Amino acid sequence: MARCRAPGVRLPVVFHDSSADEVRGILAALRGVDLDLTFDDGWLEFEGVLKVLEEFDLRATVFIAPGETERGVVWTNSLMEANVPDAEWHPWYALPAAERYALCDKRAPCVRRRLLTAEAVRAIARHPLVRIGNHTWSHLSCTHRPVDEVLDEVDRAQKTLAEWCGYVPTDFAYPFGRGTPELDAEIRRRGMTPHYTRQGFVTEATIGAARNMVYPGMTLAENLGRVLQAWPKVGETR
Repeated sequence: MARCRAPGVRLPVVFHDSSADEVRGILAALRGVDLDLTFDDGWLEFEGVLKVLEEFDLRATVFIAPGETERGVVWTNSLMEANVPDAEWHPWYALPAAERYALCDKRAPCVRRRLLTAEAVRAIARHPLVRIGNHTWSHLSCTHRPVDEVLDEVDRAQKTLAEWCGYVPTDFAYPFGRGTPELDAEIRRRGMTPHYTRQGFVTEATIGAARNMVYPGMTLAENLGRVLQAWPKVGETR
């Protein structure tokens, strides 16, 4: 915590579908730290989280994949919710969006809506504490598909988000946290800053390159430990 409060240090923290109480606990524990808050995907929980941001008077960027917003759930989560075995769907990372969606609809056709609607995204985009960022169109894995296809998805999402939000997003987050230097250059050429996800302490110099992950359902101690690089990575033990 002393490192986090050192001059010139900013701590990035990325949430997904964390509840308002989980976010409140993290923010309370990190009070006094300069935070760079981001939320991936636009989960329904964010409507409650927005009230927490107001309590702490903190700004955040919410990264939206419009194709997923229209479907109502991130494709990987739909399969996990339907108990489709990992070994079956993990190869789908390498498929183009149309094929991936067709398989998802076949194997997980009745998954409940978990993401904000397009109308809700339009509403939060107008909130003074929120900025909307680009998260590709279909939440594809950018390292599994050709560069041209990834950029087509980025451009399609950028056009849609500009229409929804009334402004052009200036931040881009890689789905699944992974990109390449070639994609970074193209993202910057489009006027956006690329963001990665990784665990551990990140200084101000790396803002726009890395973000620390918070895991929904983990204890506050586990999450803080991972963000502050004082806890093992997920899947590891002491």
